[in-house]
Amino acid sequence: ATRRAIREASLRILRDEGPARLTTNRIVEVAGVSIGTLYHHYRDKYAIAAEICDELLLADVSKLDGYTRQTLAMARVSLDETLRFFIREQLARHRTLYLQLKDFYLSMHWRYDLDRWVTKYRPERPGTIAWLPTVFEFHRKQLAVRDYELASAMVVNAISGTIHATLDSNPELILDDRFCDELLALVLGYLKSPTSPGKR
Repeated sequence: ATRRAIREASLRILRDEGPARLTTNRIVEVAGVSIGTLYHHYRDKYAIAAEICDELLLADVSKLDGYTRQTLAMARVSLDETLRFFIREQLARHRTLYLQLKDFYLSMHWRYDLDRWVTKYRPERPGTIAWLPTVFEFHRKQLAVRDYELASAMVVNAISGTIHATLDSNPELILDDRFCDELLALVLGYLKSPTSPGKR
């Protein structure tokens, strides 16, 4: 109950007063708890924000399981559509948080990691880097790369890094559907290029 009160107070401050007003002193004032209590539960305001992000994205955990099932079912049908779906889902999460938290999300998006939550609370769910090599193996005739574990890490990092860098430089761009298409083209260009270093 205390943690929830702290999170709700933080979200209220973000929405009503703006990110500049989100300080630990203001949070304890609105939440009605002591500063010692706040630090007993959270190391800083960014830890509070991370849990707020978790709540915004995972209010319905079944959506995460549905996403996993849909991705794995699609993986045997089409490499391109599997990657497109994965990119769209990644973008949807960032769009949700950006639209809800605005400038505050832009100040902390590098600190937020959904995979951290999944690893902690859903350890049975395979991470993307773990299941992508299997997808690449199934579609190996289309690919120029041969080290699928390396390629998996490169693809995940390229997608994540590009989204984060775009949030820093031009956040409104992630709301443009063409962004997904261009990011997919970038990834497929790496995977299918005959001159890809991963072929060696």
